[in-house]
Amino acid sequence: MKLEAFTNPIKKKNMIVSKTIIFLLLALVFVACKPEMLVTPSESTKNLSGNWQIIKATRNGTDLTTRFDFSKFRIHFTDSSYTIDSLVPFIVSHSGRWSFDDPQYPFTLTFQATDSSAKTSPLQYPVTGGQRNVIITFSPGCSLNTYQYTLQKAN
Repeated sequence: MKLEAFTNPIKKKNMIVSKTIIFLLLALVFVACKPEMLVTPSESTKNLSGNWQIIKATRNGTDLTTRFDFSKFRIHFTDSSYTIDSLVPFIVSHSGRWSFDDPQYPFTLTFQATDSSAKTSPLQYPVTGGQRNVIITFSPGCSLNTYQYTLQKAN
């Protein structure tokens, strides 16, 4: 009889603890199963507005940066047009309009000079040394010569 009186309070206490644990686990399951709102990150539209200068130039993989004076060349982009200062071998020779194939994920840059047909260049848009660069590749005349210019915003 003494043993039975001793085990009853223990059984009662164990049952309360068991029910509490089960209740907490059920509450945890309901809280954990709550669907989350996933927000897809959006890419900003790429912006070319401003004056750009050539900081590196190659022809067929050979560096031309120190062999030619690119310091006077500037291309000024506005929302949809461009103007060129000081001619160098370039994809176009006159001012005109420009566009991306996709404003958020551009892979090509199209130049439409006022006096010629549209010319398209593959485009890279990297950040190097904390500065946004634009890399374009083109053949201005002879298809055997491929130029690659790295442009950076001029101060």
